[in-house]
Amino acid sequence: MVIDRLYSALHQLSLPRTRWIIIGLYLLLLTAIGMEQGILTDKEALKYIGCAKDVLSGDFTDLTGNYLKYGAYVLFLLPFVAVGKVWLAIVVQVLFGILAAEALARFAERSTGNVGLGRLAMALFLLCPLIQSWTLALYTEHFFTCMAILFVERSDRADGVTPLVIALGIIALFARPIGLFFVAPTLLWKWCDRSPGALKPWLMPVGCSVLFLFAVSVPRIAPAQLAPIASGQVIAGMGGGDTAGFEGNTILDAQRHLFGQLGSVGWAKITLYRIGSLFTLTRPSYSAMHNGLNAVFYLLYPFALYGLWHWRKNRRVQLVFIVLLLNSLLVALTHDEWSGRFMVPLFPWIIVLAVHGAQKAFSSTP
Repeated sequence: MVIDRLYSALHQLSLPRTRWIIIGLYLLLLTAIGMEQGILTDKEALKYIGCAKDVLSGDFTDLTGNYLKYGAYVLFLLPFVAVGKVWLAIVVQVLFGILAAEALARFAERSTGNVGLGRLAMALFLLCPLIQSWTLALYTEHFFTCMAILFVERSDRADGVTPLVIALGIIALFARPIGLFFVAPTLLWKWCDRSPGALKPWLMPVGCSVLFLFAVSVPRIAPAQLAPIASGQVIAGMGGGDTAGFEGNTILDAQRHLFGQLGSVGWAKITLYRIGSLFTLTRPSYSAMHNGLNAVFYLLYPFALYGLWHWRKNRRVQLVFIVLLLNSLLVALTHDEWSGRFMVPLFPWIIVLAVHGAQKAFSSTP
């Protein structure tokens, strides 16, 4: 009886009309979020808008300097800043959200072989407040999340590295610094198919290890960015210890300082606290309603772990795991952010793992 109802629900999700119902609910959710928070064009958004204005006036100093790692988003804002209607960028971000949700559905469908589960991934993505609250903000989170999904899905679908794959990869790479941990593993993953048999088992682990070592060894990082790491802050700007005597300029330098201050046990605790903070969907500063809505999505975690275990030999699941692992390790060796937005680009992939877990759980139900 239970399994029949579950399959019936998946069948309903696979129907064409369900797609439009999900999109309608998505627009209602955005309306509710907009009524609560409005459109966020302050703080970090002002920096991107200001950089776009500089570019339009012929000054490329910030674009090629401070904001190079976010340059794709600055260029995205250019036409809207040029016509003096930056709010139109939000409309395009809404459309990007729908395109990304469709791409996530296709990826999940190809991996699980089930249209309904792909549509479930689409619904969970579009109806997740943790993700969609950033749709109505001129910050890079939502733009990057969508570009990363579109890049990974197109890479999976394309036969080889096509011009569109390259274009989406460049956009994702320069939308946020962590684009490196989406683009490079995905390209390595594709190249695994064409590598010699003896090399294939080693390409991903060795390549990703070198990639991570490169990321934590990049020099000339600003002291203000390294201070939270060296002081052992779990969330940037909150707590932390003494950074006196720290003069390094890489993440690895900051980690050496922290290890020297705390020792192995203290260092391990901070590292685990950072990972725990990343995967925590609620925050003391959120309202009870906000925390309540986010807490519902904790239900995906056991399904995601179940899906990861039972589908661990699935190539797409392996790619998702590598992307999540690299990003989690980076936060473990740096810090989390108070609003939880570092989880935003990762949560769609937790959704993908969760629908894999649901597929396995449903098929195992007596």
